Amino acid sequence: MLKLIQPVSKKDQVVFTIKEAILSGAIVPGAQIVESRIAQQLGTGIPLVREALIELEHQGFVQKTPYKGTTVTELRPTEVGQLFQLRGELEALAVVWAQEHISAGDIEELRALIARMKSAAEGRDPEQFCDADLAFHRKIWGLARNPYLTDALERVVLPLFAFSVMKFKHEREEYIESATQHARIVEALPTMGADDLRDLMKTLVGCWKDEMLEPLLSAGDDGARP
Repeated sequence: MLKLIQPVSKKDQVVFTIKEAILSGAIVPGAQIVESRIAQQLGTGIPLVREALIELEHQGFVQKTPYKGTTVTELRPTEVGQLFQLRGELEALAVVWAQEHISAGDIEELRALIARMKSAAEGRDPEQFCDADLAFHRKIWGLARNPYLTDALERVVLPLFAFSVMKFKHEREEYIESATQHARIVEALPTMGADDLRDLMKTLVGCWKDEMLEPLLSAGDDGARP
C-alpha cells in the first residue's frame, strides 16, 4: 500500500536543509550562522531562516550567544564534563521520580524504544539511534511529572546529543552496548530501590560521559577557546 504524501512546511524544509549541512560537515561545529547569507543561499526570507534556527536551537544543533549571534553547537571537554555532571544529578532524580508513576505500559514503550535503538545500530544509522535514545530519556523525564525538571534536562542534554551526532561516528558494537545499558534501566525500574536506581543512573551517565570525552581528549582538545 502506498503511503500518503505528507505536507512539509517551508520552515521544516529550511530546518532540514540546515541540519543536513551541519550533519554532513558542510557547516562545522563552532561556525557562525549568518541569517542573511543562509537566506540568500536558500532563496528564502530572513524571518523563515530565523524561525528555523529557533527550532534547531531547541534540538541542540545551534546555540545563541549574546553579542556573538548563532553558532553551530561546539563543546570543549570542560563543557562536556560540566554538562554531564549536571545531567547525572538531574537524570538520577528523574528516574527515581519516574519510578513512582511508571506502569506496565510505560515499561513496554521503553522496551520498544530500545528495540528501535538496536535496529538503528544494526543499520548503522546514528541519527535514528540518537532519536530513539532521546525519546527514551524524554519518556522517563515525562514520567517524573515535573515540568521544571524536564525543561532543565532539555537544556542540558540536547546539546550533548546534537554534538554527539555531529562529531562522532561510533562503531556498531558501541551503539548496541549503549542500547544494552538502557535496558538495564528498564529492568531495574519496576523493582530496584530508589538509592540503587539513583546510583545506576549516575553510573551509566558517567559511562556516557567517558565515551564522549575520550575522542575529544585524544584529539588534544584541552578545552581552551581561542
